[in-house]
Amino acid sequence: MAGDDLIQKIERVRDSYREDQDRTRREISEVEVLVRQGSGEVEKLGQRELSVSNRVRDLEVNLDKYSKEEIKNFFAAAQEVQMRLQIMRAQLEQVQARRDTLKTRQNQLSEIVELLDDVAKSMSSGGGASRNNDDSEGPDTATMIANIIQSQENERLRISLQMHDGPAQSMSNLVLRAEICQRLIDRDLDQARSELIGLKTAINTTLQDTRRFIFDLRPMTLDDLGLVPTLRRYTTQLGEKNSLEINLMIQNLDQRLPSHYEVTIFRFIQEALNNVIRHANAKQVRLLLDVTDNTLQLLIEDDGSGFHVNDVLTNANARKNMGVAGMRQQVEALLRGEFGIESAIGRGTRIAATIPMP
Repeated sequence: MAGDDLIQKIERVRDSYREDQDRTRREISEVEVLVRQGSGEVEKLGQRELSVSNRVRDLEVNLDKYSKEEIKNFFAAAQEVQMRLQIMRAQLEQVQARRDTLKTRQNQLSEIVELLDDVAKSMSSGGGASRNNDDSEGPDTATMIANIIQSQENERLRISLQMHDGPAQSMSNLVLRAEICQRLIDRDLDQARSELIGLKTAINTTLQDTRRFIFDLRPMTLDDLGLVPTLRRYTTQLGEKNSLEINLMIQNLDQRLPSHYEVTIFRFIQEALNNVIRHANAKQVRLLLDVTDNTLQLLIEDDGSGFHVNDVLTNANARKNMGVAGMRQQVEALLRGEFGIESAIGRGTRIAATIPMP
């Protein structure tokens, strides 16, 4: 009966993810419509901007043919078109980024649904009975599934908080500044232009922040180019942003790995480096990936303040805050590897993982 209850729970969770799949699929369709509309508007504005630019060039060559009022109107029209084009391009890029994020989410949901479906079918066909009779295997399987689901929910919460504190807050500020510009146009045109310049800068800053957020969420290069180029870009940007020297060494890893391997390994390294930045107060980090005898050896060492490993491993809150449990889960449960951590006060931290190659 316990096995049947577990199968039913797995099927309920699988069905909820399928519903999420359907919602995501519908949202992708809606966003695709916005992308097409935005692309059409950008194209129209681009043609109009080209036409206005040609008129301005003609005006500059033949200034004596135009009155001061006509010159003023020409330049005002050119500025308006250029500003609208820049805003529309920024909006289009945001919608395209949203579409790409949704598609990545859709792929992740498909993998989860497929995994849960396989587990449910395996247990229904007899695998569940054998696991119920073998205490050493059954709880591990159930725990692994529960941890995968919990990890997904934790990731959703993290993303929602980051969206609220980051891009959503920035967008609200942009709306307020746009309203200020709108009020100033009728009262003080020079001040309105000054505010528009500031608004343009704020839009560009928000766009760059959103791109960084998307990269942290799911680097597009991970799907397009693979793990190694993504790690090189990620460690370079992370080191520059946090004044941290990250020495990345990759040996004998020339081939692409299956998608879930690359994603899991990247997330593992991402969590480890984030821990260094948040807790270690380190100046240097050494990151090594080496494939030997069909096994990936992964090593992350820092010269930070270190900590008492036993205190962290025996304290649930400390494990959660430092992500140790999640990193162990990624290596041991998802990739069937081995995980180890060494540290001492004043002597830095060493994290190692041994992962069998697929």
